[in-house]
Amino acid sequence: MQELAEKLSVSVMTIHRDLNQMEAEGLLVKTHGGASLPSQSGGENKCGMCGKPLSERTLFIVNLPDGSQRRACCAHCGLMMHSNMGGTALTADFLHNHIISANQAIFLLHSELTVCCAPSVLSFGSRADAEKFQKGFGGQLANMDETLHFLHGTMHPSKE
Repeated sequence: MQELAEKLSVSVMTIHRDLNQMEAEGLLVKTHGGASLPSQSGGENKCGMCGKPLSERTLFIVNLPDGSQRRACCAHCGLMMHSNMGGTALTADFLHNHIISANQAIFLLHSELTVCCAPSVLSFGSRADAEKFQKGFGGQLANMDETLHFLHGTMHPSKE
């Protein structure tokens, strides 16, 4: 820390406080005498809402207005995080494993398949894919706003 303080012309306490803040935000891991990037097993691979491990298939990303980013294990946690923090949201297409805008996604609510948190919320990039999946696993299709209402308890899915 002393070396950082000298290079940046600040006190060791300033470095210490800044590293504590960066660690709290999941940007680094403090080590004895310094800091390192989070390892794959660190906080970077855990949900910012519930703490479960992240999965590429159900990943949800919230880009916050301050430029930072938070990750969630699934659309359920991600949408709750997004509604609390604002910003823009991205989600993984459950079938094709590519990242899409959450505003454009079709969500399958409360299907018989729960891969992460409950109630189950799965993201799809196309309505056709979501409808096919719904035929096999039930649930209700919804856009992002409808899904947020559902998660906040103002909408109850019907079994289709």
